[in-house]
Amino acid sequence: MNRLNLLNDFLFKKLFGDENDNELLIGLLNAILKKEIVNLTIESEKLDRFKEEEKLGILNIKAKMADGEKVNIEVQLLNQKNMIPRTLFYWSKLFVEDFESGRNYKELKKTVTINILGFKLEELRSESFHSIYKLGEAQTNNNLTDLLEIHFIEFPKFEDVMYDLNNPLHCWLLFLKDDVPDYILREVLRMDVISKAEEKLTMLSADPETRREYERRAKALSDERSRLEDARESGIEKGILSVVKGLLPKGMPLNEAAKLTPYTVEELSRMLEEIEE
Repeated sequence: MNRLNLLNDFLFKKLFGDENDNELLIGLLNAILKKEIVNLTIESEKLDRFKEEEKLGILNIKAKMADGEKVNIEVQLLNQKNMIPRTLFYWSKLFVEDFESGRNYKELKKTVTINILGFKLEELRSESFHSIYKLGEAQTNNNLTDLLEIHFIEFPKFEDVMYDLNNPLHCWLLFLKDDVPDYILREVLRMDVISKAEEKLTMLSADPETRREYERRAKALSDERSRLEDARESGIEKGILSVVKGLLPKGMPLNEAAKLTPYTVEELSRMLEEIEE
């Protein structure tokens, strides 16, 4: 049986988001946050079969620690070009969740958002695969408050890292990789909590209903990836045609303009005719 891809957010939530089994999430969060969390409560959220119109709805995991600190963790494989504002939006919702009017603002608790990404996020401009953001003063970078903390883990950047099997975060990320070599997987499974995660993954993989929902989610993600790629290519094509249309009235022959594009003269002529119709 092929090992299922744990970066499928449905499967990630099934593995780490079980409110009756918080040990795995505690292990992962301790590695990411470099803490020693002993206990936390995973918020129960229904994992119904996806309706067609909701098939790309957010599948995140929300948890609360003993001191009231909140954590939201999400896997995002597709770059929809809105990650930063989207992250801030959902962070703000979680920050004020359950906070009632009239209460003391000092009761607001630290809220941490963790995004595990299957792509490089250009806005970060960081070589590190794990970026941590807080509220700091622009000139001195002094921290204003610890109430806000946002983590981005970019898997493509992790691929370029020299793995350290003594680093718990490296071990967890290697465990999450769908193409991790067997000899490396055997090494990371030496960590007891990761070994337990692998056992649970094996159990989930053998469950027909879990596999059906996993495949359903994988298809939805694949369809959305194709849609985004088609939109990107369409945008590039429109940009090229716009440039060519601007050159032709200035006297540039079509065959010369075609040399500036990836298209033949015939293809370019046909495309220009189509947009004129």
